[in-house]
Amino acid sequence: MKTRDHGGIAFSVASICSLIFMLMIDLGSPAQARDKSGVLKASDVIGMKVQNTEGKSLGNIKDLVIDPENGDLQYAVLDFGGFAGVGDKYFAVPWEALQFNPADKKIALDVSKKDLKEAPGFDKNNWPDLSEQAVVIYEFYGVPLPDEDNKENILRSKQ
Repeated sequence: MKTRDHGGIAFSVASICSLIFMLMIDLGSPAQARDKSGVLKASDVIGMKVQNTEGKSLGNIKDLVIDPENGDLQYAVLDFGGFAGVGDKYFAVPWEALQFNPADKKIALDVSKKDLKEAPGFDKNNWPDLSEQAVVIYEFYGVPLPDEDNKENILRSKQ
């Protein structure tokens, strides 16, 4: 006489239903949605790791700074130094100084750790007026000021 193991069948059916339910929730989650348009979203950049050109970690992007007058992205704010959030310092890095690698989802910055320690930075709880430090910041990273680009374009168009 054959005996049936109803407990084992019920467990298997319950397991399969749970797995299907979890997959449906995970696939339908907006956090899992992938943008296929090729745009770079702020939510993707914030938190992204930054490495120097030698592959050494420099920290991660904490914020983005947008010029309220023209809407241009001015800086990515890099969190560098310290340990577990203690003693770290923020650095406003001109967006033009960063190289984004979409394949690796990493950002590169052509500066050594030693040099970055000497970069103009600020306390994460005391943000300065970055417009007052723009010349120093852009010069440190070897990037022309946005206004200089506009001046050059205006001069070229008048010739």
